[in-house]
Amino acid sequence: MNDAATMRSTTPFEAGMATSHLGFAQPVPDSGYRWWYVDGFSECGRFGVTVIAFIGSVFSPYYFRARQRGKVSATDHVSLNVILYGPEKSRWCMTERGSGALTQQSDHLVIGPSDIAVTDKGLTITIQERTTPWGQRVSGVISVGFERTVQECFQLDNAQRHWWWPIAPLSSIQVDMERPSLSWQGSAYVDSNFGVAPIESGFTSWNWCRGHTPEGHCEIHYDAQLCGGDENRVSLLIDKMGAVERTLSPPLQHLKKGPIWRVPRPARLPTSTQASLITLEDTPFYTRSQLRVSDRQFMHESLDLTRFCRSWVQCLLPFRMPRRSPTKSC
Repeated sequence: MNDAATMRSTTPFEAGMATSHLGFAQPVPDSGYRWWYVDGFSECGRFGVTVIAFIGSVFSPYYFRARQRGKVSATDHVSLNVILYGPEKSRWCMTERGSGALTQQSDHLVIGPSDIAVTDKGLTITIQERTTPWGQRVSGVISVGFERTVQECFQLDNAQRHWWWPIAPLSSIQVDMERPSLSWQGSAYVDSNFGVAPIESGFTSWNWCRGHTPEGHCEIHYDAQLCGGDENRVSLLIDKMGAVERTLSPPLQHLKKGPIWRVPRPARLPTSTQASLITLEDTPFYTRSQLRVSDRQFMHESLDLTRFCRSWVQCLLPFRMPRRSPTKSC
């Protein structure tokens, strides 16, 4: 297919990601991680949202420091990250909590005052969080609809320690927020990542993007650079029935670096046409961007784990990622 190793795949059950539903009740090993990721854009393209539920909050400075001292329970570092994008009502919530804030059930995940429930139609996410650094309340309900889930997950590394599951690449989303007052609907994407070891022990960086084709399919391109110097890559086309087709990976393009922190933004895009680029998140080690290429819109992310491990980055992170004591609910 290409000069990089192609990610092998298996079932979520065989990878240890799920025995039922989306794997909310699956154990997460010490120093490992599990996250469930949802993103969506409004029909008008002006608004967006990202929600990530972490058990073993991999980008937390508190979890990072604890891992440096030895094995530590992933369940003592949990977080529901909520980021709202828009011209006037953007919000950023990334509060970490301890094990007392976590409840795991096969169809229900509770993290502090917020929760995610599996429904007959998909997911219901109930949010009660506060922003950083100003402490504004963020509350509301996000409903994600999907008819089918993909029953195939992909091995990101060479040692079967890190896995990615594109659960529901073609989903719908309804956002109904009370604080801030905001309501919209559009298209969404749902996936999950799982690791039995710290993420920085497996990778130096990765880039990923997903978008919808004019035919209504979802195309995904995942590029992972491993600590040993190898690269694993996969490109997929997934239709509305959940059928997964492997495709050739497009050539690598180098988008403009993040505007403030200058994180590189390599991307595998399906056309050589110059991408229209909107930066949604620009951090010292990570970017998330909204791309429009020809007739397709993509969510793109690039992650630099070498930077993430730098001491100066770790010193900055608590300003965006507070850790709340067990006695405080929100």
